[in-house]
Amino acid sequence: MVWPLVFVNKLIANFNWYLLPKKKSCLFQRATGTTRVFHDHIKNYQWVQCSTCKNWLHFECAGVEGDWTSKDFFCGCNIVPDVDNILESVKAEEILKDEEIKDLERNLQSGHFLSNRMYLWKHRGLDAALRKYYSEYFTLFSDMKREQIIQRLERLLSVPGTVAEKQLFITEVILPEVVIQWLQRTSNMCRYQAESVLLENTYKEKSAPELSTSDRESTEEVNVLLRDSLAAADWCRKTQFDGGFKVPAVLSMDEKEQQEALQELHNCKDDPSEESPAELFTFVFDKQKDYDKFCTELIDKNNFKVFSRFEEK
Repeated sequence: MVWPLVFVNKLIANFNWYLLPKKKSCLFQRATGTTRVFHDHIKNYQWVQCSTCKNWLHFECAGVEGDWTSKDFFCGCNIVPDVDNILESVKAEEILKDEEIKDLERNLQSGHFLSNRMYLWKHRGLDAALRKYYSEYFTLFSDMKREQIIQRLERLLSVPGTVAEKQLFITEVILPEVVIQWLQRTSNMCRYQAESVLLENTYKEKSAPELSTSDRESTEEVNVLLRDSLAAADWCRKTQFDGGFKVPAVLSMDEKEQQEALQELHNCKDDPSEESPAELFTFVFDKQKDYDKFCTELIDKNNFKVFSRFEEK
């Protein structure tokens, strides 16, 4: 059965929010404790109904444009993607093409693509609770693959602001939007369904202190080095520094390359230096103050096994 489009105002839209599941997948969220609706420059909403589940979605949530009065729409509601298998097989460099990622970032910045994460980034302070909620649901990938994707995004995109702001923008906004678009293309989902999959299946961010000493001692030393380096990279991206920093190159390598680097490090008896295999595992800071902060918090207080140095610029 083909359902006609309807044009409704915000009053009718509020009724739809009541009927839909209480998820944060809809683009038109209401700011916590207010009547303000995200993307409030849109005054009239267009709706389309899924011919399978019969739920109504905004055009923007459905990802449709143009005239849908004579077309069936399928939101992807009965798709149960084999997320684990998909994630295991895909490589970081296969998550969209470089130009697609650049186009996505430009469209998010311009507002051509709507995104609640982008809206909250541009309206900082509007809804701290919702921004925190989205920041905890940002990727489906394992810590190692996520780090590889983040480093790829940092190489591709030129984002204005400080180093810390760029890294936070990539983690909170670009990374989840890349995952959503990738899910739409690989699993034939609409945006709403892809966002729902992300919110339901995500790897939640773990702060550095959660890696206890007992946990680290229960694994092999080489695995501890990689694991602590990943946790330290997460900590760095959430921490305000005076200067820039670089995370270890080993975190962007594939598993085979990592094992080879670990073997070289194990065989090396020299002190860490720029010629040493340890350099691949080293955090490098532009400012000694930032280096001292890193060492105090992670190495001294939390006994992390990581390499670090600074090179004043």
